[in-house]
Amino acid sequence: MKNIDLKGIFVGGFLGLLGVFVIIVISTFIKIMLFGYQPYNTPYTTEELVILVFTCTFSYIWSGFIISKISRKGKLLNPIIVPSIILVLAFFPAREVPFWYILLSGFLAPPLFYYGANYHLKRLTRRSSREAESSAA
Repeated sequence: MKNIDLKGIFVGGFLGLLGVFVIIVISTFIKIMLFGYQPYNTPYTTEELVILVFTCTFSYIWSGFIISKISRKGKLLNPIIVPSIILVLAFFPAREVPFWYILLSGFLAPPLFYYGANYHLKRLTRRSSREAESSAA
């Protein structure tokens, strides 16, 4: 419990959500250009679900990176808390989606958030080692 940083989770989650919003807007424009406009209550096609999987992948990595960047402690633990919530919410979709998409989006969230957080830690380690080398010289 001492490694959980609520500021990192909430502020990082909010900024990650903004990034997700931008990614969704871009993917919606791509979807409309490729498949045309469809009313909201129509079921997703397989092609649209594939585009959604790719956009979710980028947004999950982005969110994990941002949450890890803002967290002061628990830089790998905090990004794993948010996808745990996503894992539960994935089973309550707003529109009719196939079961394979629910499983894929729910169970890919934790490793992708972890990958984003781990990428931030690698960048942080590289930067601190470069600063140590430059100060030693």
